[in-house]
Amino acid sequence: MMENDGVEIPLVDDLDEWENERPPAEPEEETDTEINPENFSETAIGYLSQMKDLQEQLKLEYLKVQRLEMAIKGFGVSLQEELKKGQ
Repeated sequence: MMENDGVEIPLVDDLDEWENERPPAEPEEETDTEINPENFSETAIGYLSQMKDLQEQLKLEYLKVQRLEMAIKGFGVSLQEELKKGQ
């Protein structure tokens, strides 16, 4: 924690702390049971399509989160440098 004129600014010292967030693991495909998509109803096919679309959206959102985390890290480093200049 850095102090500047009585103001405490908590900064992350251990950058590994940022690496703890991971996207959910991909479910493994079932190879033991035979699933024949030809037997699926139109509703089931629609559900599968929606699930695939949502999984793709989740991946994109996770990438956005990673970019935001990197930006926060960059601003944290810049802030630390700026505070050092003032001391």
